[in-house]
Amino acid sequence: MMRYFSMAALAAAVGLGFMLSGGTAAEKKGGDWGNVKGQVVYAGAKVPEPVVLNVDKDQAHCLGKGPLLSEEWVINKKNNGVRWTFVWLAPSVAGEKLPIHPDLQEIKVKQVDMDQPCCMFTPHCVALRQGQVLLAKNSSPIAHNTNYGGHPLRNPGNNVLVPAGQSFAIQGLVADTFPVKVSCNIHPWMSAWVRVFNHPYFAVTDADGKFEMKQAPPGTYRLVTWHESGWGPGGKQGTEVTVKAGADTDLGQIKLER
Repeated sequence: MMRYFSMAALAAAVGLGFMLSGGTAAEKKGGDWGNVKGQVVYAGAKVPEPVVLNVDKDQAHCLGKGPLLSEEWVINKKNNGVRWTFVWLAPSVAGEKLPIHPDLQEIKVKQVDMDQPCCMFTPHCVALRQGQVLLAKNSSPIAHNTNYGGHPLRNPGNNVLVPAGQSFAIQGLVADTFPVKVSCNIHPWMSAWVRVFNHPYFAVTDADGKFEMKQAPPGTYRLVTWHESGWGPGGKQGTEVTVKAGADTDLGQIKLER
């Protein structure tokens, strides 16, 4: 006797089979997701020496803790690690989206701070996920302004005076391949960088040049690096990497040159 199934029953049966088979990596919360880590190192012939900035305004405050040094190249001489480098995963095919771990779907940290405590932006580089608010703070006793802007159409920016002890919330920044530059017109040596992403798989290197991205989707992607001096290996397209399932993927050293 021939039996007929409704479309609803058939869909339910397919869905049950899909769940029993485990589904795709993007829907699993367990061991199929991996961690990606590595270290960005300076590969030039000679490590650049720290550059002392020309501080010609509000010197009593700005130089109260000693000379201010440029943060364009911050390199650990013990291991050549390059600080303040943006690192992120990108789809291997343009236009596709990265699978996102269920625990990372929702943005839990709604606000990221960038302060101006002593005539320098702290931190020098900030990575944001689209939807987060960047709080431009001024915890110093003197006035600063936050002049920020990226792509003229997608992140046109603004120039806002931030009086001593106050702050300004920058909202609506969108994911883009263009970085957002931040500066202070009152103190022209001050600068910082912001990059915005539409996924959680990004990082900024630490004082040893190291980075880590947790709960990344297994598979083949592109790893892109950007330092304020320019693009890292592979340029805007980055280099191909394979993220291991349920394990750490150590990419080793990623070399930058001036």
